[in-house]
Amino acid sequence: MRLLRFIGYFSQLRALIGLKAAGVFTFAYIGNKISPPQENTLAHIPVGPYVFCFPSIAYFDGLFSEIFFKETYVIPFTDTPIRVIDCGANIGVSLLYIKIRAPHAQVICFEPNPAARAVLEKNIAANNWGNDVQVFPYALGKEKGTAEFFVENKIATSSGGSVANHLGKRGRSLNSYTVEVDTLSHYITSHIDFLKIDIEGPEFDVLEELVAHQKLRSVAEIQLEYHYIPGFFTRPLSEMLSLLEKNGFHTFVEPTAPPHQVVGHETSHAYMIFAWR
Repeated sequence: MRLLRFIGYFSQLRALIGLKAAGVFTFAYIGNKISPPQENTLAHIPVGPYVFCFPSIAYFDGLFSEIFFKETYVIPFTDTPIRVIDCGANIGVSLLYIKIRAPHAQVICFEPNPAARAVLEKNIAANNWGNDVQVFPYALGKEKGTAEFFVENKIATSSGGSVANHLGKRGRSLNSYTVEVDTLSHYITSHIDFLKIDIEGPEFDVLEELVAHQKLRSVAEIQLEYHYIPGFFTRPLSEMLSLLEKNGFHTFVEPTAPPHQVVGHETSHAYMIFAWR
């Protein structure tokens, strides 16, 4: 089974970055598995024409598999300088995918977690993306202000960081930071080809703020992770699909958990929503 999974992943990687680059990546990945980075240091791995820095192989493994192999995001290859907004950029695995699929993409990234943002900025510098990529240290919401941002204390760069303290309510040990909250609408001054949102809960706030300022009409395609978090974010999936469809989008939904984990339970769960005009 593991061999079949490896063959499948290698085939997908070859399609994305080519046979030689897939081989180089595989050997570097095995090397990182055998000799993982020391604590408080960053490892790196070649991914096609780029090099990617990360704090631990297990953390990189999860994010890379999710984004590159499970089709969390879908962008056709293009050489045109498409305009992209990446909300919840974390350490930059989604940005890496964007740059592999659209090498000349102009990208605005938002990442409020300072530890994740530091790695993100190292990856931007390592790949000379500075002319194409801007990074802003804000959480996103319906209005400007500040918020407490909660991150698991064992994983400083955690992609599950949120303005909701739902993990703390479940007994997880968290760190928190006061972060600035900004609105997305004033960053949209022209056509946006692709809007990616993975912000662990406030998706409705971001979309409704765009609608209120008539900026959602400037967005051609949205791929977002919708989160249902009991006690914090409980508006139903149907409302989000209705919001998108009323604003001219077609939608497709993919669950991120099997039914037995969700059906009959009041539990946190998520869906990937793909929306296009």
